[in-house]
Amino acid sequence: MSSTLKDIATYLNVSVSTVSRALNNKGRVSDETCEKIFSVAESLNYRPNESARTLKMKRSSTIGVIIPDATNSFYSKMLKSIDEALWEKGYSIIFCDSDEKIERETEYFELLKSKNVSGMIIVTAGRNDIYESEKSLSNIVFVDNIPTISKPFSSVSIDNMKAAYELTQMVIDYGHTDIVMVCADLSETTGFDRLEGFKKCMYDNGLNCDEESIYKGAFRYRTGYEASKIILERKKRPTAIFAQNNVQAYGVIKGLQENGVKVPDDISVVCFDAIDETGLMCPKLTCIIQPVEEIGREAVSRIMKNLREEHGKYSVERINLDYEIVVGNSLKKF
Repeated sequence: MSSTLKDIATYLNVSVSTVSRALNNKGRVSDETCEKIFSVAESLNYRPNESARTLKMKRSSTIGVIIPDATNSFYSKMLKSIDEALWEKGYSIIFCDSDEKIERETEYFELLKSKNVSGMIIVTAGRNDIYESEKSLSNIVFVDNIPTISKPFSSVSIDNMKAAYELTQMVIDYGHTDIVMVCADLSETTGFDRLEGFKKCMYDNGLNCDEESIYKGAFRYRTGYEASKIILERKKRPTAIFAQNNVQAYGVIKGLQENGVKVPDDISVVCFDAIDETGLMCPKLTCIIQPVEEIGREAVSRIMKNLREEHGKYSVERINLDYEIVVGNSLKKF
């Protein structure tokens, strides 16, 4: 059985209005008091009357989330962290999978607006002009793939160009000079920045980076799989392949193995975000690991902060979090 605002107020010896302001992120309530109220609300199983709340506030206690691929473990982990953080704050989630399609992303964006959600967390699937035409992006947080738009907005990501540069440098330091990058859609800033970091590192080390060094596709398993087939047709095979994300890398490895190519003995493979919590992945991929749970929590925190502000006082912030390079056994050292 769920509790009421009065139950929480009685438990903490505060007024019902204080509890209401804290749970609705309205008015001046200290962070310490807010945390106590949220904690007690959760322990007492408090859930707001959504219909009444929406009518009164002209917005819901719901946050919309749009991601491009729910089957990718990176996004599923992000979604879980967002959901947990929102639950702690008394908010629910509407989740949408754009399937890497701009058209679906646009439709979901309009749907979420029609639901009067209190905010949105969005991973864009590429360049989408709909955000440029919005009057305000005051309580939208873009994560991972950051749109290229002129108006102010909040975002949480990593420095993808720097990360790609550093991983490429590691591959070069291991003795590799012929390296191919498998890319996603370059209208996505994530794919574009990772390619730029790769190219800059190759140039800085005096290495060739021509069209044969770049395979363009999508953040998909099939892109990696098909890239491996084309790469193997080259007269001189590269010694290393840099995939821009984990599922591309899995496709690359599958394609190589089907052709009797061993990783890393014959060709090394590195990538972004090959999260292996089971320890069963073979080979274990050397990769950039983004703090995916922290990205989700930080995005929620950004939205909650703006919801606590008075109308018209929204702030925007571009947040770059730290990442790490995890060394596996997919990168051969010469």
